[in-house]
Amino acid sequence: MWAFGPLPGAPFGTTLPHMVKGVGKLRTLALASALAAGIARADSPAARGFDPDPARLALSVDGGFVVETAAAAPEGSKGAALVLDYAEGLLALRLGSETDQLVQSRLTANVLASWSFGRLEVGVHLPIAMHQGSDLSLLTRQGVTGPLADPVAATALGDLRVGAKLPLLEEGPMPVGLAALLELRAPTGDKQAFTSDGAMAVPGVVATRHLGAWRLDGQLGYAIRAPGQYAQLVVHDGLVYGVGASVELPPLSAVKRWKAILELSGGLPRGDNAQTERYRAPLSALGGVRAWLWRGLAVEAGGGTGIGDAGYGRESWRVFAGVRWSEGEVVGPPDADWDRDGVPNAQDLCPRQPGTPELDGCQDRDGDGIPDPQDKCPDEPGPAENNGCPVKDDEPLVEIQTEHLSLKDSIHFDTGLDTIKPESSRILDAIAALLNQHPELKRIQVEGHTDNVGARTYNQDLSQRRAQSVVRALVQRSVTKERLGARGYGFEKPIADNGTALGRAKNRRVEFTILSEQ
Repeated sequence: MWAFGPLPGAPFGTTLPHMVKGVGKLRTLALASALAAGIARADSPAARGFDPDPARLALSVDGGFVVETAAAAPEGSKGAALVLDYAEGLLALRLGSETDQLVQSRLTANVLASWSFGRLEVGVHLPIAMHQGSDLSLLTRQGVTGPLADPVAATALGDLRVGAKLPLLEEGPMPVGLAALLELRAPTGDKQAFTSDGAMAVPGVVATRHLGAWRLDGQLGYAIRAPGQYAQLVVHDGLVYGVGASVELPPLSAVKRWKAILELSGGLPRGDNAQTERYRAPLSALGGVRAWLWRGLAVEAGGGTGIGDAGYGRESWRVFAGVRWSEGEVVGPPDADWDRDGVPNAQDLCPRQPGTPELDGCQDRDGDGIPDPQDKCPDEPGPAENNGCPVKDDEPLVEIQTEHLSLKDSIHFDTGLDTIKPESSRILDAIAALLNQHPELKRIQVEGHTDNVGARTYNQDLSQRRAQSVVRALVQRSVTKERLGARGYGFEKPIADNGTALGRAKNRRVEFTILSEQ
């Protein structure tokens, strides 16, 4: 929020309301004289010529909402998008003790297109204000007329943007990816309608780092432009920045790939300080999801808000939704494989880091069979039952439930075999000790289960053999053989989604069902 005053031509420290009170019936003449004096000076309080919504959508094929990413899409990739954005509280006006929204609301249609030429990626963006609401009554009630009180158009074009991205460092060989950015804006918008900043150039850089399913982006640039002004608010050149975090989410029904995106964007104008309202520093937060529904077709939706006082660059709230099409992006063509790990991007949960097909294209730093993005303790091995985290020493490994034994750890087998791995001795010892302490548990059925990789007959046989191996291991630990039975179910009874590596790990299990008690 920003104040109206002091007006040029008035005594220093005299705001508009005070001047109105002193002139009585001659207030209109006094206001006009003050305004004329201001326009005659270098200050131009009625100039306008700035957009109160400074954030702009990312131009690259695989960018976030407003924050770019460093890597360029593969050569030949192209995309297009239509994003509708509705924001309220874009420009606040304070006149003495009264406050009103000068630009109350705006519905914008954003049309975007992008192309990748390999080392160079370019994009264009045209925002169109389909409807915006404004209120100048706070001025007109005081008798203000002329340019300062000219109406604001309800529909108008915005400034055409053209941007280019040139990657400088590739993530993988280097700790982060780094790219140079250059954005040019043509003054196609309407300055009087607050939809144009005039001609502008924004050189900058963006850095990117992947951490499992997470992608972190940081962008910094400098906006070079002529000043715009309304009343005492001046908008001119300065730093612009954005930080973003996106995370790949597990597949959901027909949605094979989707991700959540959180971003913070803002600016720091030259000359900004806490002692004046002449310059304001924009700051806004956004959050939402983007989901790929079919090949290169994606939809997105989200919302956001300005942080701090409402007004220029700190909208009260906003919502947005859009549709995107891309060719050559993460999900199209279907056989694209950016990290060359043999897992197509459409199925790769870590498309920028090489992994293995068994782990959905991701890495497994601690070697516990759970991919890092789904492992809650990626640097400490732990069972799938505990989401990859180790079981604490003071926790019981086995507990008796009403119809089964509850296990906090897994019984591990060699891949495709019924051979029990040595690290399973701890949990087998605990199961045997509990059964020997509770002879009233007359009959226990040991049940083997597999994931859905492979044929039904093969998995049925494998699960049966593994159940029998567990029975033999317990008998060796002094459990009476007559108390134990073995049955294999193959992949008939999954407890998790076989479409993810974590789900498959949870489905590869041994269960203990209580058949009878004394």
